[in-house]
Parts: sequence; C-alpha cells; structure tokens
Amino acid sequence: MENELIYNEYAGWKLDNHELLMNLKNLDSLIIFRFENVLNVIDFLYDKLIDDPTYNEDDHDNFTFGFNYVHGQVEEIKKILNDYYGGDYLALNLDAKKVNLLLNTIDFQHELLDLDNFDPKSMELLLNFEAEIIDKLSKKEPLEEKMYSKLDELSLKIFKNLNIDYYPIDSIYLEIADELGLLKE
Repeated sequence: MENELIYNEYAGWKLDNHELLMNLKNLDSLIIFRFENVLNVIDFLYDKLIDDPTYNEDDHDNFTFGFNYVHGQVEEIKKILNDYYGGDYLALNLDAKKVNLLLNTIDFQHELLDLDNFDPKSMELLLNFEAEIIDKLSKKEPLEEKMYSKLDELSLKIFKNLNIDYYPIDSIYLEIADELGLLKE
C-alpha cells in the first residue's frame, strides 16, 4: 500500500501515548471527548487496512487526516499536562473545560492558517485570546464564564467576515463514524 509509513507511525504513536489516552478515558474526560470520534474512526480504519481488502483511497485520506488531527491534539494536551499540571491527570481533568477552551482556540488558529484568504488581524485576536487563557492556566486562576462566550463570538465574527463555514473536525468524524456503523445506540 502506498504511504504505508503513516500506519507504522500510528501504531508506534498509539503505544507511545497509551498512558495518556487511557488516563483520559478512565477519567471519562471531556478532553478526550473532543476527539473521541476521530480516534474511533482511525482505529477502525487501521484495523480495516489490515483485515479488509476493500480499504480504499477515501479510507486512507480519512485515516491520514484524522491521525494528523489527533496527533496534534495529543501533543497539545501533553504540553498542557506537563507545563501547567505537572503531569497530574486528575488536575488536568478537573480543568477540562478550560483546557478545551484553549484547544478550541488553537483549532480555530489552525483553521485560519489553512485558508487561502488568511487574515493576520484575525489570527492576532485568537493569539491574544490564547495568551489570556495560558496566563490564567499558569497562574492557576479560574476563567470567567464570559471567556467561553467570548471565543464563540470571536470565532463567529472571524469566520463570518471571511465568509466561510467552520465545521469542527470531531463533527465531521461523527458523520464518518455513523456511516461506518461505529456509533452505539
């Protein structure tokens, strides 16, 4: 199979990140919930590659994109876990809402970077917002509730001004998981 290396990388990545993923799953963390559909789809597609001759280019594309997304998410989570929580999974999980706000902000930044009509002013707004969250995390200060609506308003304004629709990756993979019959009733 063409591009076989990514599947070997995935197998190694799963082993390397088993502790983190299991801790988040065992805590039933909202942090893993944000990319759980993606993880389920790429696990399924990895197994399909091995077991099913009908594995095709669309499967490969969905696997590759999903793996790259999850890989990036996990790297961000590991950085946050080590930098602000000293490796304490329980403390990280207690702040899952804050952590997800930071990760959502980073997701929006990545979305902007992928656009042909990239807007540096919009990026600056998101970077400043990210810095606010990081400052609160580093000082172990609570986030005001208005921060959550502020990101919603900020992202809505940015994407409306750029005339694009934003679809969270987990939502896209929720549809893929449904098509693959992976959703539990």
